[in-house]
Amino acid sequence: MSDIRENIEEMIEESYLLGMSENEIRSDLDRFVETCGRVIHQHVRDRKQMEMLVEKLARARALTLIEDRQDDDDEEDDLADLGIDTGSATSPLDRFAARVARNKRTILRAIGECDARLVSLIDQERFPEPSERSPGAPSIPGVFPGGPFAGQPVSRGKDLMLKVCYAVTVLFILILAYLVLLQNVERLT
Repeated sequence: MSDIRENIEEMIEESYLLGMSENEIRSDLDRFVETCGRVIHQHVRDRKQMEMLVEKLARARALTLIEDRQDDDDEEDDLADLGIDTGSATSPLDRFAARVARNKRTILRAIGECDARLVSLIDQERFPEPSERSPGAPSIPGVFPGGPFAGQPVSRGKDLMLKVCYAVTVLFILILAYLVLLQNVERLT
């Protein structure tokens, strides 16, 4: 099941990258690596865990480079055996995007083997919530479709709903306490 999920996430990443130029893909990869490094340095304090993480990342990087070299050679050999010119099957940009997507997933998988919490923190850094984005960044806030909170962002509506529920609960407890006291007073008289 995790292999299927991993393949789906890699395809999503690859399709995202396919809409970019080679320079944009490289800068996206640089931002990804910077984000991973920043999260790791902020949240990993154990030296042994850091060493293990660096070792796993180096091993994953080496494995990825070997796989990429083999994939390119195998693909060219297969296409040459079929009599197909290698330049016409997939563009170098498509292969580059697939390679970068596979590298990103390999890096996240290696980090997840050391500490799964880091992967979620990296994802939060890469894909911030609308409220965490900079003011100029485009976002579509979640909106309640109707009712008393229509037009308000979901987080404000949730906060207001929680406050109302809290107030009703406190009021209900006070009424119950009053009734219990009233009943005790009636028993004594």
